[in-house]
Amino acid sequence: MVQKSRNKPFYKQFLRLRKNIQNRFKLFTFKKQKWAKFQEYSKNQLRFSRRFKVRDQFQLSVSRFASRGNSFKKKFRNNLYERKAFSLFYGKLKKNYLKKNILKLISSKSYSSNFDFRYRVLQFFESRLDTVLYRANFSSSIKSSGQLILHGHVLVNGVTVKSKSYILKMNDLIEIAPNTKSRALVKKSLDSSNFWPIPPKHLVLNYRTLQILYIYSNSSNLMPIFNHYLNMDSVITNIKKY
Repeated sequence: MVQKSRNKPFYKQFLRLRKNIQNRFKLFTFKKQKWAKFQEYSKNQLRFSRRFKVRDQFQLSVSRFASRGNSFKKKFRNNLYERKAFSLFYGKLKKNYLKKNILKLISSKSYSSNFDFRYRVLQFFESRLDTVLYRANFSSSIKSSGQLILHGHVLVNGVTVKSKSYILKMNDLIEIAPNTKSRALVKKSLDSSNFWPIPPKHLVLNYRTLQILYIYSNSSNLMPIFNHYLNMDSVITNIKKY
């Protein structure tokens, strides 16, 4: 039965956060009563008009009421939830990994002082190999793209890479290894996606050869379109303090 699935503990994290951060349709197959309210909310959020609505990641989040959510307890809870949502959005990343890389990025001297740290952080995580495969619709989820990588089915500049956290550089060429069963899985994922949402502008795709050219540069115009607001300020606050 669905309730006995070994993936259930993973999906419970969405329930705790009250947010279907990965847009997993499998959540709607769960039959227990505790999922009913969450499923109703998620279906509303996954309507076509809302699912692909642009969320500006650089907007200022200001409460309508000055006293709302300002207690230490509520701030801690909200920042913790935002960090966990960010982690799930990028495939359930560990806290130590997030802390190490985010602190390194925001303290880096290789960027000008007026460079938005939120963009810097998002650019780093969008440069991960597993994220790029998912954004290109080569897999149905970040978890699936990680499996392709770990099994040695992904090449970067002609070399097999088995690290899903591999950080791509400008003009890196990613391709699915020839003569492997994974090519059929990738084509199936592409067919089911109907090429929507449209891949971000920093990826040049060849669907015939299953290749991706990574052309990211320091331009916010190439930032992918997200349908979730990640609240980077809360994420970084939680990482810095805890």
